[in-house]
Amino acid sequence: MNKIDSKKIAKNTLFLYLRMFVIMGISLYTSRVVLNTLGVNDYGIYNIVGGIVVLFSFFKDALTNSTYRFFTFELGKKNLMGLRTIFSMSINVHWLMAVVIFVLAETIGLWFLNHKMNFPVNRIEAINYVYQFTIVVFCLEVIRTPYNSIIIAYEKMNFYAYSSVIEAALKLIIVYILVLFDYDKLILYSSLILFVAVIIFLWYFIYCKLSFKNCNYQAVWDFSIFKKLLNYSGWSLIVNTANVGATQGINVLFNIFFGVAINAAMGIANQINAALTSFVSNFQQAFNPQIIKSYAAGDKESFMKLLFKTSRFSYFLLFVISFPVILNTDFILKIWLINPPEYAALFFQLMLFYSLIDSFSAPLWIAVHATGKLKTHQLLMSSIIVLNIPLAYITLSGGLSPVYVLAIKVILNGVCAVVRIIYMRTLINLPIRLFFKKVMVRIIYVSALIIPIPLVLYYLLDGWKQCLFTTLTSLIMSSLIIYYTGLENDEQIFLKTLIKTKLKKTNETN
Repeated sequence: MNKIDSKKIAKNTLFLYLRMFVIMGISLYTSRVVLNTLGVNDYGIYNIVGGIVVLFSFFKDALTNSTYRFFTFELGKKNLMGLRTIFSMSINVHWLMAVVIFVLAETIGLWFLNHKMNFPVNRIEAINYVYQFTIVVFCLEVIRTPYNSIIIAYEKMNFYAYSSVIEAALKLIIVYILVLFDYDKLILYSSLILFVAVIIFLWYFIYCKLSFKNCNYQAVWDFSIFKKLLNYSGWSLIVNTANVGATQGINVLFNIFFGVAINAAMGIANQINAALTSFVSNFQQAFNPQIIKSYAAGDKESFMKLLFKTSRFSYFLLFVISFPVILNTDFILKIWLINPPEYAALFFQLMLFYSLIDSFSAPLWIAVHATGKLKTHQLLMSSIIVLNIPLAYITLSGGLSPVYVLAIKVILNGVCAVVRIIYMRTLINLPIRLFFKKVMVRIIYVSALIIPIPLVLYYLLDGWKQCLFTTLTSLIMSSLIIYYTGLENDEQIFLKTLIKTKLKKTNETN
């Protein structure tokens, strides 16, 4: 694994996976209790109201990408003085952005909420309370972004993992409070979420202040850095606007055409999809800093190796867990939620297909940010993504099922992935034939070998037997087939060595 810090990646991945297992368990449990406590309508209201605020998140996401990239790039060049100035400037810019978002949310957003959305009349007062709480939560997340980015740039995944577990545990406590107190559940839930957001913000602030001496805030204003951050964010803003517009715009269209019940189905689908895709995001998060740092250091060999490995591994990780879940979605939802909202299963399955495409394509997106040359890439991606909105409107206006809207979203994401791969040849001299051979061909071949037998079992069995045997068969076959056909020789050797080392340490401890 030439020049790649494999031990550090493995250690960080372990921390992130421990975080993910705890959070996923808590998240799936709390979402069930919250759905049952709030009811389908109030749960749908919470998701769509939060979605209106998130419409403004393209500002936040653009700055997040910019901040994280510059922090990691400066660390890759070992320029600590430059890092200190950029950190202070990023704090200034994020506070400024929080003010802008607050003003937009309290004007345009508030007008849209009360005059254009389809809500039950008797819940208007509660909806406005939820909206105000959600605005403050979102602004706190914007201000917290530089602290979150510096932690990941320094690859302090242990703190990041512990903090996320604490946040999930606090949200678990919220669920019990929600059940105990006889107050308007929707207002109580959103106010408690705000309370958790304040605690987590202070926790991150104190840790960064004590841990990173080069990143203590200084009252400086460097116009050249401000211009650099905004210029980079500006191009990032284009595709983020398209992404947020596609996601939240579809939610708004669903609400206008069908009401809040379908927003509850979309909320459930997004909740489970986020839990499963966290397997991949945690893995990629361990690799991403080294992708950017290797590019900053001019180490093209390690840079390309990391791209290929991360793309393949990301897909394999998500496919292993998603395939049995796709087969058993209806059964799982009925056991978990008892009476799942209509369309929740189909929405979730389509969202997983969308995420599978993203899994092997996302590392290339990180490579684009490593170069700092975003203009052409962002214009290409946003021009494809933005088609989601008019196509969704045409589909729903034509009286077709909302399932077709998400199917179109999946297809457009596939188009984005193909265009991105082709463009990377120009940007970073990506060897496309080699990428298809080492990444695309392998993931297609592995998938084709794994799918048939669990699929046959799915049609032969039913109930618990269907779920149990398709899942076990899929996991066993995936492990064997990925190891022997999905991994290269050096990756197999590394994996063997890592397992032997862990087993040896365990035996010595015992």
